[in-house]
Amino acid sequence: MPRSKSGSANGGVLGVSNKTSFGKNKITSKTSSGDITLQSGTRVIQALVVAGGGGGSRTCGGGGGGAGGVQCIAAINVSGSETVPTTVGGGGSGGPTWDSPSAGSGSNGTNSSFVAGGTTYTSCGGGASRFGSPSAGAPGGSGGGGSNRGGNAGGCGVCGQGNNGAADIGPNPSNSDNGGGGGGKGGAGTAGSTGTGGDGGAGISISSTYPGAPVTAVGGGGGGGSQFCASGDGGTGGGGNGRGHPSPSNPGSDGTANTGGGAGGSGGSGPSPSTVPSFSGGSGIVVVKELNKASGVWSMQSQFQARKNGTWVLTPVTYTGVNFMVVAGGGSGSYNAGGGGGAGGYRAAGYGPSPLRATALSLEEGEYTVTIGAGGAQPGTANGSNGSNSIFGVGGSEGTTMITATGGGRGGQDDNYAGGDGGSGGGGGARPGSPALQGGSGNTPPFSPPQGNDGGDGVAATPRGPQGGGGGATAAGQAGQPSVGGAGGAGAPNLINCGATPFSITTFAGGGGGGSCSTGGAAGTGGGGAGGGPSGGNGTANTGGGGGGARDGGPSAGNGGSGVVAIRFPACATLAVAPGTNLTAAHPGGEKVAVFTVSGTLTVS
Repeated sequence: MPRSKSGSANGGVLGVSNKTSFGKNKITSKTSSGDITLQSGTRVIQALVVAGGGGGSRTCGGGGGGAGGVQCIAAINVSGSETVPTTVGGGGSGGPTWDSPSAGSGSNGTNSSFVAGGTTYTSCGGGASRFGSPSAGAPGGSGGGGSNRGGNAGGCGVCGQGNNGAADIGPNPSNSDNGGGGGGKGGAGTAGSTGTGGDGGAGISISSTYPGAPVTAVGGGGGGGSQFCASGDGGTGGGGNGRGHPSPSNPGSDGTANTGGGAGGSGGSGPSPSTVPSFSGGSGIVVVKELNKASGVWSMQSQFQARKNGTWVLTPVTYTGVNFMVVAGGGSGSYNAGGGGGAGGYRAAGYGPSPLRATALSLEEGEYTVTIGAGGAQPGTANGSNGSNSIFGVGGSEGTTMITATGGGRGGQDDNYAGGDGGSGGGGGARPGSPALQGGSGNTPPFSPPQGNDGGDGVAATPRGPQGGGGGATAAGQAGQPSVGGAGGAGAPNLINCGATPFSITTFAGGGGGGSCSTGGAAGTGGGGAGGGPSGGNGTANTGGGGGGARDGGPSAGNGGSGVVAIRFPACATLAVAPGTNLTAAHPGGEKVAVFTVSGTLTVS
């Protein structure tokens, strides 16, 4: 009897629990500048790059320093035995004196960087808190907090590396200076308020990814200081506490070393300026993890060839911390005293308002389908129509590899049509002498965080009353007023593409204004169309803005704006889009983004 040749087609299969390695998984932490020499068999590494935190200002109500920029890089291909040069940034110093306002400003932290696989990865130093002219927080990896009472703004954070600092308390008749908190990697600082300085933005935990590193969390912003009140707390991940009054109970602190934590803001009212201290930001850190172990089932032939070629990479790369923005098409306004269209549903992780931020995704390399929802069409003399859904990752599971945003609801009109339900609801209509018709419901179907808001109600009046504005991503549409159509709800700012050209839109999903016989409702910021009279304006393409409603008798209402999808990956990813109408871009810090304005596919490798 001939012997069985089972398995010969693939060269023979090794057992189901085989393990192979070119060496150990190894974690190396650098708390000062220098080289890291990788193991000879290393082909893939992960890295954490944290810059130095910003210094605090020296004044009675100093803002907190912003955290140093943080990058978590999921996979970098390297050649083995490679030398990785690293630069670890220092924390920024606090303001040196208080005698001269400009001398009370802290300094920014310095950058951290490393070079691997032929690419330089740089995280930006945290923004300082400043005192004098200006007293606004400085921009940086995360922005510094505002100082010195007067509504001085916080500084801007770098896209993908951190968040904005917060403003100080603003003009205050009680003469109480309460500084704003510095931004952190995990969230923006909070503003100074009556009775307390603002808190620093939260950092992020690294303990599960880099066990054995000298710190467990990084990237916390510094808390704001206070003259007569309690100070703000530093953000988790190394942010320093602000100094308050009485100072013994709120002494203030530096950012923690090797976390990139922002400095606490100064405060208190000592007998002389020299008694008010200032605080410095924490130094940065670079951590490299070599990924050398793998397990699974492979043919002997494939093992042999992989070893021969020095490319023993066995499993698809998974990219963590993938941020997204998915905006659906906006609903149209309606003809004949019609309500404004609701904005398309807005769903996002990162780069937008913190209450609307969902959890970032973890995605394997491969191909993903992207659907861009069309704006609702207004057919002239009829009721309007809802916008269409935008979808990322058809075939996955909702909230993990698939994100769906729901089309905006159409505006109502006088023929007993209430506003349509959708991502955001359309504005309500009304008939002469009849009760006002309600605006449509937003966040339909419901998601957390919510994808939109309700539309405004119409007005019962003769002749046909003003109609409600469509809801937007951050605010409900306004109800119609006696002679003015309701304004569309405001949309959401989002810098996932950092405003880079050629796609430079930065605000999305605004509601359309309601129609009126006299004055149409204002368009919601974020691409909404203005209400008529006479005609309603169209929602802006690729914003998900709702169309404006028309006045009594038209002549026409506005169409909803089409949707948009943007996906942002770590720097090591390679992105390709189809068709060519869509685009990819690389941003400061190395992150890569794909922006879809028409339906297509995203290939990640």
